[in-house]
Amino acid sequence: MKNLFWLICLIYGAGIASISFAEETEVLDDIPPPPAINYDSGYEDEPEITIKKKNGEFIEEYRVNGQLYMMKVTPNNMPSYYLYKDTSGADWVRYETVDPAIVPQWVILTF
Repeated sequence: MKNLFWLICLIYGAGIASISFAEETEVLDDIPPPPAINYDSGYEDEPEITIKKKNGEFIEEYRVNGQLYMMKVTPNNMPSYYLYKDTSGADWVRYETVDPAIVPQWVILTF
């Protein structure tokens, strides 16, 4: 009796598998290619990043309008640190964290 049950299930399953469930589809028109991607932004004040390698360490220099304001130094086999330009003088301030709390200091007028 068990064998008869499994035989009926097998025949029924083979019958269902042979039925086609295809839908009627229509061919779409040719789709135009996507537009070209332009990576040049029109934003003039974005930082320029220069990466230099010296004696096994990487130095990333960040500039805006040609003025160097930050450097990221990654020594060989050591954690990286950041050097920020102090606007009150010509000194560099070292930060060990990724996101230092820097107060915005905009230059209003220079002579």
